[in-house]
Amino acid sequence: MLTPQLPEVPLMSDPTPFGWAHLPSPPLSSIAAGLMLLGSPALGAGDVPCPFERVSERVYVIVGSDHQTCSLKAGDHPLTNPAIIVGETGIVLIDPGSSRRVGRLVLERVRAMTDKPVVAVFNSHIHGLYWLGNQAVREHYPEVPIYAHERMINRISQGEGDFWVDAITGDHDGDRTEFIVPNHPLHGGETLRIAGVEIKVHHFGHAHTDHDLILEVPDERVVFLGGLVVEPEVPSQGVPRDADFQGQIAATRQVIGLDADAYVPGRGQPDGEVLPRRALSFLTALYDGTAAGYDEGLTDFEVTRTLKGDLADYQRWYDFAELGAVISQMYLQVEQERF
Repeated sequence: MLTPQLPEVPLMSDPTPFGWAHLPSPPLSSIAAGLMLLGSPALGAGDVPCPFERVSERVYVIVGSDHQTCSLKAGDHPLTNPAIIVGETGIVLIDPGSSRRVGRLVLERVRAMTDKPVVAVFNSHIHGLYWLGNQAVREHYPEVPIYAHERMINRISQGEGDFWVDAITGDHDGDRTEFIVPNHPLHGGETLRIAGVEIKVHHFGHAHTDHDLILEVPDERVVFLGGLVVEPEVPSQGVPRDADFQGQIAATRQVIGLDADAYVPGRGQPDGEVLPRRALSFLTALYDGTAAGYDEGLTDFEVTRTLKGDLADYQRWYDFAELGAVISQMYLQVEQERF
């Protein structure tokens, strides 16, 4: 055994404080699988339910990975969690989705709720499923400010914008998504007031990526986690090379310290503090087990085989079968730390 005995790990709290039934059907097990779906024949936005669900008085989220309400019939629905804050004079939109079409769907859902304009957009990180919907927002609101970490903006400019457009939407016929670069750089530590809503911007160092933005809305006691926490799903499985796993563990501890009533993950159902605590428990056990295996002289393949047994309480988490990709990257990071 490479890991200590783990506490019992429920898949999700039941019931949630938000009154939602789950468990949702599994999201895509990999980016590659997602690309095949995104190339499917298009549905009109009105054909896909994907409703906003209430998290707090002003905060609403589309749980894109809940495929009971966001159908997997085509690539016109979110695979992540677009969210809004309803301010006094406008809407703050967080992570508008994976394509022009998805962005349009999100805006359609916003217009069904309110006639307030979108007055700001936040992009949590560079992975294309989260931010390529910027295009649709800019089409409707040409002057809207789009906020992101400075490092995300730099990476887009260095070629990753084209990469993500091709990877996520390259197979779409007749509706090409174009990446829109955020134009308001952030570093973390800022406190903004937009449409009468205070938003605290946190950056806890290299974690899921080297530029994750964590957004806190103190008056709502809500924290948006971006890709830092996705559940029930193996953390950072989609692009493990982007993650610093020790940093992700440290950042997850810091978001727990924000003491919010509700945490909105990048994918999966919002929940209370139990949500980041579950992610922390899993990630810590995985990293400690990988480090122990390395110190015992095991290969990453041998570590993976052992940890799949040790972490059997999590085997129903999405992408658990792909655990080896995360462990291989962890193994390399452990090796670097030992030198």
